[in-house]
Amino acid sequence: MKTLCKISLVGIVGKDPDVRTTSSGLTIASFSLATEHHKKKDSSDESKTTQWHQCVSFGKLADIVQLYVVKGSKLHIEGTIEYQQYEKDGVTKNVTKVIIQDMIMLCSSERPQAALVVDVAQTAQLDDGIPF
Repeated sequence: MKTLCKISLVGIVGKDPDVRTTSSGLTIASFSLATEHHKKKDSSDESKTTQWHQCVSFGKLADIVQLYVVKGSKLHIEGTIEYQQYEKDGVTKNVTKVIIQDMIMLCSSERPQAALVVDVAQTAQLDDGIPF
């Protein structure tokens, strides 16, 4: 029996990505992505709910996020969901993260451009890590 854990989101980046590098040289970029859910209460009333998703990318994809993703960028991301738990001040906190595997830049508030498809498998083969 096969199983699948995959998520696909189209949304707007809430703030500039937080980028850091580990002691081993691995780049990690994280940012929040807002999506909207429209729900009709009745035939004339529609409500809109914004959901925030914590997204994380690693390696060459994180380098690309650092260079091209800014607050207001519209992205289509695909990845997996990771659930984590930690304790702070005696309170257990639950965190859900989207680990990005593929990304399409639909547009950016500061750098409008044609859609840019970023495939991690392809970028791993490039010398400079930039897929264009």
